[in-house]
Amino acid sequence: MNKADLVDKIAGACEISKAQATTAIDTAVSSITGALKKRGSGGSDRVRHFLDITEKQERAQSAKPAPPSKSPPARSRSFPLGPN
Repeated sequence: MNKADLVDKIAGACEISKAQATTAIDTAVSSITGALKKRGSGGSDRVRHFLDITEKQERAQSAKPAPPSKSPPARSRSFPLGPN
């Protein structure tokens, strides 16, 4: 999801214009960023740790094998076909 998707979702859910939704998102992001900067490196370390964990989880999700197909297994003979 990118910023435009988020603006559309918030504008629709809150029944406000896209310009108002954009302002709300920009205000929220700048407020959070300002608070983290104000806290110093401790806050930034926590955010960095959270982002590292999130990134690892996303990589683990994308690395999972595809679920098995629902088609029946291929029939194969387990014995030789000709005379031995």
